[in-house]
Amino acid sequence: METPPFKSGFASILGRPNAGKSTLLNALLGTKLSIVSPKPQTTRHKILGLLNGPFYQIAFLDTPGFITRPKDPLQKALRRHSEISAREDADIAVIVVEPRTPAAALDDLSLLRRPEIPAILVLNKIDLAADAAAQESALEAYRTALNPDAVLRVCALSGAGTPELIKEIVARLPPSPPFYPPDQASDRWERFFTAEFIREQVFALYREEIPHATAVTIEEFKEKPGRPDAIQAVLYVEKEGQKGIIIGSKGAALRELQKKSRLSIERFLGRPVDLEIWVKVRKDWRKDPRALKEFGY
Repeated sequence: METPPFKSGFASILGRPNAGKSTLLNALLGTKLSIVSPKPQTTRHKILGLLNGPFYQIAFLDTPGFITRPKDPLQKALRRHSEISAREDADIAVIVVEPRTPAAALDDLSLLRRPEIPAILVLNKIDLAADAAAQESALEAYRTALNPDAVLRVCALSGAGTPELIKEIVARLPPSPPFYPPDQASDRWERFFTAEFIREQVFALYREEIPHATAVTIEEFKEKPGRPDAIQAVLYVEKEGQKGIIIGSKGAALRELQKKSRLSIERFLGRPVDLEIWVKVRKDWRKDPRALKEFGY
């Protein structure tokens, strides 16, 4: 039997905030690579995750949710990341939608649809749809607006429909040798994911504007053979009042944040760590181009 040609390429996961893009990436990879939260605009960076099969390599790109009307320079930067992933990075566009069709969603996603790139429309959260008629109504509206090459229903939380999605992507990959070694999971370093897991716990533990007003940098990451890794992180907020909320009464909230962040990081790394988180104020950093550059946005 003739060996099929090896195929590889980049599949950008696109959509509006809170459509379930990061959850879908984790389900496709079978491991947690992107942080998730019920709160919108959790993903700020383009995250590459690699899936290797017998004769293929898919480089998935998880992207920030496409924001209709950016309110500050940070949101403008996130929107730009989404547009670049749609227009320049992708061999295939995986457009993730929910079982509802607000007019803004149709307008936004139409801006991401590139006719020269194959597009797979993925209706996520099918477990939340009221009935089959509601799903079909949403799909019909998206089909008309986006003219996709394929349409699938999935539940990213349970993984339902993800094997079929992988087959559709592989069918549209261009012939190419792999871009990355087969044992590589991402193009990001452990320091990056450490900062992301701290941010994820901020989204889980704090309310209102606090999660969106925070940024995390890793100041020290030392591996110590036979001992826990030593990690020092700085959590930036925009106002003194936010710093007080992060720390909490007698430091209780910060201790809880450190504990839960440490457990998440240890699960990801597969080894123990000692984690220290310092809280600093960087006034209005989301509006400061220099701060955005320093924080990688």
